[in-house]
Amino acid sequence: MLAAKQQERIRWRCRRGMLELDLLLARFLSDKIDTLDESQANVLDRLLTYPDQDLFDWLMARKVCDDASLKPLLEMIQTRE
Repeated sequence: MLAAKQQERIRWRCRRGMLELDLLLARFLSDKIDTLDESQANVLDRLLTYPDQDLFDWLMARKVCDDASLKPLLEMIQTRE
């Protein structure tokens, strides 16, 4: 489980300029932030360095992400389990 300070930092970084992306990431965080481990948090940090349009295209399966290390997290965000 991530420390509260790290969770807040991730929540802040998930705030994006695109409303649709904001909603997807907010839902993901509300469902999964308590279950993320340090490794997954690091991958999420890397994922959040990409531009909004790239993130949105990957999450909507309009494009395929070339970085194989990001794919498990992208799939986790896409699912509504």
